[in-house]
Amino acid sequence: MSKAPVKAVFFSEQNYHTLRTVLVQDIQEKNGPLTSTQQTRLSKTLEHYLHQIYDKQGDKPLPVLNKEVLGTCSKDFAQYLQRHEVTKHTDVVKTVMDESLFQETSQRFERLAHERQEVKALPPAIPDFRISLSEDGPPAAEMYERAKKQREWEALRAQNETAKAEAGLQGRIHADSAFRALQDSQNRSTEQALVLRSERRPQTSDMPLAILPDRRELLMGPIGSFDGQNGAVGNGAVGNGAVGNGAVGNATTGLPLMLPIQKADLPQNNLIRETPHINYREIENNLFLYSADRDWLKNNKENRYQFTVNFDPASNGQNFGPTMASQQKFKNIVRIELVKAILPGESLSVTVNRSTSDVSTGYQDNILNLPYVSLRVAELENNNYGTDNFLDRSFGVLQYDDNWVSDPTQKGSTKGFLAMIPKFLKCQKEYYPTPLSTLQKMTVDIRRPNGELVSTAADTFDVAGILAPQSGSVVGTTFPFTLPITFGSTASAYNVMVPSTSGGSAANGSPANFYLFTSTYFSKFEMCNGDRILISGYTYAEEALNDATYGQTLRSFCQWVNRAEGHVVLGAAYTPTPTTLQDGFNDVGYANALVFAARYEDPKTGSVLPHSFGPSLGSTLNAFGAGLVTPVRVMNLNKQVTLVFRIITREMNSLPGLRPENTF
Repeated sequence: MSKAPVKAVFFSEQNYHTLRTVLVQDIQEKNGPLTSTQQTRLSKTLEHYLHQIYDKQGDKPLPVLNKEVLGTCSKDFAQYLQRHEVTKHTDVVKTVMDESLFQETSQRFERLAHERQEVKALPPAIPDFRISLSEDGPPAAEMYERAKKQREWEALRAQNETAKAEAGLQGRIHADSAFRALQDSQNRSTEQALVLRSERRPQTSDMPLAILPDRRELLMGPIGSFDGQNGAVGNGAVGNGAVGNGAVGNATTGLPLMLPIQKADLPQNNLIRETPHINYREIENNLFLYSADRDWLKNNKENRYQFTVNFDPASNGQNFGPTMASQQKFKNIVRIELVKAILPGESLSVTVNRSTSDVSTGYQDNILNLPYVSLRVAELENNNYGTDNFLDRSFGVLQYDDNWVSDPTQKGSTKGFLAMIPKFLKCQKEYYPTPLSTLQKMTVDIRRPNGELVSTAADTFDVAGILAPQSGSVVGTTFPFTLPITFGSTASAYNVMVPSTSGGSAANGSPANFYLFTSTYFSKFEMCNGDRILISGYTYAEEALNDATYGQTLRSFCQWVNRAEGHVVLGAAYTPTPTTLQDGFNDVGYANALVFAARYEDPKTGSVLPHSFGPSLGSTLNAFGAGLVTPVRVMNLNKQVTLVFRIITREMNSLPGLRPENTF
């Protein structure tokens, strides 16, 4: 619905009376019948807001405008009734002629004199020190019982609080007592062993010794089995029944010469060594930057060779804001390395070779025609130095390593991708001895040896519209041209209509291909056969999508065009004149239309027919072409850049602190 019919219906007499009737009924239900003055005021209020709301929101549908008028008028008239109710019960004359404001001079003087007069404080009354003989209070026995219960209650409360306060102290005292008991037991065992060893030591003799005594006896007692002196130990001469009837000589009943000291399981026997310093470990993280993840629908200032990446943004989405974003926040960064760069093997420019017999534009001028490319990250400075400022500020210098293509046999198709690495070079930034706390963003530039960007050509283009062939040879359209376009058999090979049923005519069928027109021309290397394109933002105005006849067709077609998997380019076309269409590119290798295949039915069922979004799809797109909502853009996914970084971070290592107890 256009804007002019909405205005006519909105300011019509019928619409005015309908709105006024609704307002009067609503106000009378809340506040009772309206007077003639109030009805006049309501009519003026309604006329005022009809013009005000249309001036501000005239582009909206009629129900929205009427709803806004009813709400605004109801609120304004309610405030008017409230003000009228307040002023009705207030005496204006009495309010102005207040006694405090208008007084005679004599009365005012007497009042001020009375207020300024000093008033002396009266002396307090004389206290009565006489003993009262009347028994007004409770008896003494009752007061005694009250005091006794109060003291008992306070004593019980103090006892409970003391018990709670000393619970921790009692636990420590108990632990200390247990420790002292174990220590005393071990000391007594040690003393008994020493006493027994001293009693078994032989008495010294006055007879001179033929040989010197064995010094081991000073620690271990007599060792008769080693000196061979008359078999003293074997004959029981040492014990002689004193210790236990030859118990020393008998191995089954005798005590050993060295009684082992009994070891108690004491707390101090469990040793836990304290770590003198904190241990850290390094973690390697791989970071991938894909240029197609930027907001290319709204931000057309960046391209695949120059973009910015933010880390840990405020929002919780990777597709928020005008730049690329990564949800990971790297902390305590020790080192940042560049692993490799995956660049498209595209031709960077079109070379026109014009001769007297032919015009050729097929020369390939890609990155392999350069000795190297340099990668610059504005936030990172590396240890690269050269003879120009571009090498000094570069983060890495990349050279060819590998390449791959999808279909090398198809001529004019995409040229695949090239793997570029910093071959035999150290391409890293170290932070020593203090790690980098965090990384906020990375501004990436890929440049030629002379400092220019590898390519300033755009990888995204504004879409002017999508056209579909109709049953005839002429397609009428209002965009991007003012005259119809002729699809002749010799002009475009993609003007194909598939019959809807077996044996049917092409007039009743669906288009097999669609033509996407761009606002500007593009070169044969920016969009070529076999490339996968991604379309975003393709939709129509609300009036077109809500149309009773063609709304469902347009919504289904828009959803298919904006699909995430994209479309494969079948060919290109250009308009040599505003009314004709020609396949391929012009003499200098440029075109302004892409051809991609239509959606087909499920092939598993054996169907070979295109999917019909609705009746007369071509005429439907042409009829509502002027209502295409902007911005609508298309991006070539085969011309995107991927950068691979390795980020090494430092984290605390808790493994050395996890060790078993050292017990005896």
